[in-house]
Amino acid sequence: MKTQSNLVTTIEIKDRQGRVVATKEVVTYAGLLNRAHQEGLKQIETTLLQAPSAANEMTAISMAKVVTEKGVFTEVGDANPGNVNATIVPHIIRMAFTRAKARALRDAVNVGVIALEELTDDYANGAVDNGNGAKTNGATTTAADAGENGSTENSGNRASQEPANDPMTENQRRYLFRLLAERSVTGDEAHDFLKRAFGVESLKDASKADASTLIDHILSVGLEGVPS
Repeated sequence: MKTQSNLVTTIEIKDRQGRVVATKEVVTYAGLLNRAHQEGLKQIETTLLQAPSAANEMTAISMAKVVTEKGVFTEVGDANPGNVNATIVPHIIRMAFTRAKARALRDAVNVGVIALEELTDDYANGAVDNGNGAKTNGATTTAADAGENGSTENSGNRASQEPANDPMTENQRRYLFRLLAERSVTGDEAHDFLKRAFGVESLKDASKADASTLIDHILSVGLEGVPS
């Protein structure tokens, strides 16, 4: 792990043999909160929009409002057993709050790099604090697994690890629909959006590599530039 500044950190993605197969630049909630205080943080408010239940696959959705001298910034975050570390499952609601606050804080302090807490279990599992607000990734995750729910900086390396004709996984599909829902694209509109983005007649024809690339894009810059 290399700390590139007092805020941005590079985490390593390792395979099951402990070899580094990719890297990812991230920030942490602790670092964002510290930066926000330095820049005149006035208030943070959180609201639970959806409580986890069997009907929604135990998904908690929350909203955070961050008020600074620059203005008001709001964002949403979700968490469920499919996108958090097993040790976090009993604390789904708190993780949803943390993710929402991290996203709002990123907007407030003008940081485009994703927060470690926003990443799914493929990245965050086993992350440990190094003592200065940054975290290292202790997960033994394969490159293919890392592509299911998150993104890596070295997408070319990841693509070489995955056969181009492997179909999009169900985890990727669900995650893409969650990302779109967070951006007010839902139902048939979301389904049609993904078909246009992948250039396919059916989502069954979308590849795992293309899904990973689209997830990367949405997490980094949103829906801008996605074919529609």
